[in-house]
Amino acid sequence: MNPPLSPWETYLERRPRSYALISVLWLGFLAAVAFFFHLGTLGLTDKTEALFVEVAREMWQTGDWITPRWNGEVFFDYPVGGYWLVALSFQLLGVNETAARLPVAVLAMATVLAGFWVLKDYGLGRGEVDLPEPRRWSRAWLGAGMLALNPAWLAWGRTSVTDMFLASAITLCLLSFFLGYAQKSKLFYYLSPVWAGAAVLAKGPVGVLLPGLIILCFLLYRGELWAVLREVNLGIMFLIFALVAAPWYILATQANGMAFLYGFIGFSNFERFTSVLYRHAGPWWFYLPWCFILLLPWSSFLPLALTQVQPWRRGDWGRAPRSEQLGPFCCFWFVLILLFFSSAATKLPGYILPLVPGGALLIALYWGRVWNGAFLRWGWGFWLSAGINLLLLTALSAAAFLSPSLLENEPELAAALQGLALPLILGGILALAALAFLGLLILPRGRRWLWAPNLGFWLGTLIFVIPPLGGVMDRLEQKPFREISQLTGQMAKPGEPVWVMGYRRYSLLFYSGKTAVFLDDVPYGWELIQPGRDKTPSPTVLITGDREVMERFNLRPGDYQLLGERGSFPLWRASKETLRRRQS
Repeated sequence: MNPPLSPWETYLERRPRSYALISVLWLGFLAAVAFFFHLGTLGLTDKTEALFVEVAREMWQTGDWITPRWNGEVFFDYPVGGYWLVALSFQLLGVNETAARLPVAVLAMATVLAGFWVLKDYGLGRGEVDLPEPRRWSRAWLGAGMLALNPAWLAWGRTSVTDMFLASAITLCLLSFFLGYAQKSKLFYYLSPVWAGAAVLAKGPVGVLLPGLIILCFLLYRGELWAVLREVNLGIMFLIFALVAAPWYILATQANGMAFLYGFIGFSNFERFTSVLYRHAGPWWFYLPWCFILLLPWSSFLPLALTQVQPWRRGDWGRAPRSEQLGPFCCFWFVLILLFFSSAATKLPGYILPLVPGGALLIALYWGRVWNGAFLRWGWGFWLSAGINLLLLTALSAAAFLSPSLLENEPELAAALQGLALPLILGGILALAALAFLGLLILPRGRRWLWAPNLGFWLGTLIFVIPPLGGVMDRLEQKPFREISQLTGQMAKPGEPVWVMGYRRYSLLFYSGKTAVFLDDVPYGWELIQPGRDKTPSPTVLITGDREVMERFNLRPGDYQLLGERGSFPLWRASKETLRRRQS
């Protein structure tokens, strides 16, 4: 039995048009602060984003929409879907950072809208399908905030990388299937393979393998596999999927032959899963702390949210109607993706992005029950989760206040942050959130509002901290190398090679419009200019990158021409003959 409506809920119930108005305002506000506000403030970040966006730029520049290229050479690490979206954005908005990130921001917000839609109509069960309208909408508003305001979606949703394209497409695929399953709607059933095809275009076979595995296990758990197969035409679903995913793979194979099949299927998929690439190894539990980090600060309630579903009560769930199955569905979603990537040899935090919406939906279902008065027993699990949440806010507040002293190795950054009072602002926001959390925790009637300090912390940070912080980080970290890259593009002579020393700052390609050689240390450079190996006719080389690595060439001031310097990044022109002479 649902508790009586509050005055605010009664007000909403009497004015049904207010639901749409509040939803538009709230979702629009979330979209602005989480994904679109100051989207292009930061320059492209090295290495991954700069690499991905450069492929799209070269695709836009060459007009070849079939064969991806990077640094002037074919590049089969990832499929073409994300590149297409970014290249189309360049076509519409010009080549800039905002255009590069707009497609991923749109998809990130699309997942929030889809999650909002599902939460509005479907809950955890046990009477929640009979919730009054105000409580359905309030659960959806809260869930949208949790889906948007977490480190995973905020960071990757503003970064143009293939992991976020994959995570968004898988999320939309799974939510489309669930809507089709709950409503017995062929429209939503047939939207699912569209998004699965988009996921395969974003990162390959894993885009259909993961949602397919989740859906299959969920239906077997429910004992409804054959019932669903009778509701849909598998032939039509496969045809839809093939029409979306297959054409590019066919055309890329025709254009590049076995080089494409080995480079993409063999190296980027099979070898990445079965062997450690680029030294990205990790133990079996590698992703467990990352699950906690990527859903902060909501994640302290994730174990409680998982256990409240009680998936071991299969008999009870088997008798429950489809409209009450969102909780078990999200459990399979979260756990299977975690197990899948934990079994892979190569491990990176971005790989588990597809599980974040499943975890956020589970937490939203939990807090939706608490907020709507359907769950008012405060057991030890609640107190442990709340204690971790409070400790986290307190620790983050202390770290923010102390951040200038913690940045002893970055005195310029520490001074800039202090000049804008950002440590005080962020520390104050977190301290207020911790105090509010403690106050609500003490009051029995306030505990149902414990989500509010977390929400307030994120909104305050996004509005008052992130914009000026982004400006500082760009000025100190991104702008110097961006300017030296642009200068490189202006100063490079036809056929003159460009060397980037030390850390692989791939953004040089985007900002200079030139190809380059990325060298970890000077011996590789000496090897490139040895007689018989030198493949460039130019007698000189442009060199930039990390100064301490460049100085290992042992060049004297008269041995090179200093063309410019931005921050700690110089740009030298040196003759190959001089470089060879200094080697000896």
